[in-house]
Parts: sequence; structure tokens; C-alpha cells
Amino acid sequence: MEELFNAHLPGGQTPDIELCIFPHLKEFLAIDLRGGAPQVLLLRTEDIFVEDFYKTVEAEFSLEIRDETDFPFAHFINLPLRLEEVVRETAMTFILEKLGVYLDGEMEIPTVVVFVVSGGALATQSKSVIDGLRELVNNHSGEPIEEQWESTITRLVEEENRVLQKLSRHELHAAMASESPDYFTLWENRN
Repeated sequence: MEELFNAHLPGGQTPDIELCIFPHLKEFLAIDLRGGAPQVLLLRTEDIFVEDFYKTVEAEFSLEIRDETDFPFAHFINLPLRLEEVVRETAMTFILEKLGVYLDGEMEIPTVVVFVVSGGALATQSKSVIDGLRELVNNHSGEPIEEQWESTITRLVEEENRVLQKLSRHELHAAMASESPDYFTLWENRN
């Protein structure tokens, strides 16, 4: 599991910035490897998803909706994918700005690797995920992991795991009560 957090770019280079996103939490880790000593930062989504973020997403998506095309139905069918791209690109821009990187055309864009810490591997191998994240921070800090990051990493993984378990129980309950369109029995046809 630890090798999952061993990001190397083509040619063996390491990225400039590594992000560890916990999709169900309002905090995430950023490891900034640019320049001098690497920095490990705990960032909050409320500092990224500010009013300007939403205005930017709305403006970009408005342009996407109104884009002239020879294939209007295909264009509208693909809008969910474009919305995802707009949100991802805008979020990355705002995260980079929080890290002091302003994409004004003159600065070289840093390489960024994003680890999404969630799902089945987290549920079944939390200890391995914690060890992998600890190793990631250790590798870049050059010294044993500080106690603050040890407890922060453990807390984030445990909280993400708790939310996943709660969501799973909720989905199972909804399925048993036939309240979920995602589940069906062998004897049921919902078409």
C-alpha cells in the first residue's frame, strides 16, 4: 500500500506539489516540494471554495452551455463531463493560489500529483494507508514525522473511514427498504 503514495513523474522526477484529498472531509493535505525545505500543510475546503470560486465555475460553465456546436444534443449530453472538468480545473487553480502559485502565464506551472484517499482500500486497509501517508510525509520532510502530522494523518484517515462506513450503512438501509434506485432484487424490474 505504501507504494501507492510513491509518485514519480516520467524520468524519475518528483512532483512539485502533492495533494492528499479526503473526498468526504473538509480538510486535505498539501505537500509543497518547491524550493527549499518541503512544507506539509493542512488546508481547509472553506478557504478554497470561496465566493470567487463559485463565480468562476458559474462563468466558465455558462460559456460551456452556450458554446456553438454542430452537434447540440451531443454537446448537452457531454455537459456533465465538462462541468466536472471546469470544477476540477478551477479547484486546482484556487488550491495553487492558496499555495502561492498564481497562473498568470509568466510563472512555470508546477507539477501536481493528487492522491484521493477513500474507497475500499481505505475501509479494509486503514493501517496501511496511514503508514503510506506517514511514509510520504517522512520522505519529503527529511526527518522523522512530527507528532502533529502523525496525529493529523491518523485523524483524517479515521474520519474518512467513519464517513464511508456511515454512507455504506445508509445505502444498505435504503436498499433494504426499496428506497434506492441503485439497488434492486432479482425479482424486481424497475423499468
